Amino acid sequence: MRRCQEQGTIATATLTRFIQLYLDGKLDNLDADIIGDRFDKRIKENVDEYLEKQLPSHLDKYLATNQGNSRELYSTVVALSEKIGSLEARLSTTNARTYPNKTNPPKNREFWFIQDRARYLGVAINADQRLKIEMFANANYQERHGQLPKRQPYRGTQAFAYPVADLDILDNTIRGVVKQG
Repeated sequence: MRRCQEQGTIATATLTRFIQLYLDGKLDNLDADIIGDRFDKRIKENVDEYLEKQLPSHLDKYLATNQGNSRELYSTVVALSEKIGSLEARLSTTNARTYPNKTNPPKNREFWFIQDRARYLGVAINADQRLKIEMFANANYQERHGQLPKRQPYRGTQAFAYPVADLDILDNTIRGVVKQG
């Protein structure tokens, strides 16, 4: 926090900027071996510290302003609980940055996103290539199935999710676009 104040910003703005970089995929190609578990541990500690300090006051304010509306408050609490549960499950079962052992992919995977599959194949793609891959893969998927692949939540947004049964479409498209440059 001191460093943020010295640079004339607030911690929330810095955290928001970091999250935006993450959602834009600009942090995807960081070398996991250099950063390692130490970096993950520091992030978790910092987030935990921030939440410990800030969350109670935010919740108190929210409860005070919505005290008369118990139905809305209840639905908000349920939605937050479900979101936290799904985030905990994702964090505990998947390392979002790499799949180091290609012979042992994440278990029980029903579908793949473009970025995750490219990373799994050991291929680095940029935003333009990702859009081309999405366009061509969707066209091939639609040709095979008569419809576009379903969208699933991905990093705070919706993205096309390609079923495991159709990985040939996705893999061939990724390799073809990367080969073209």
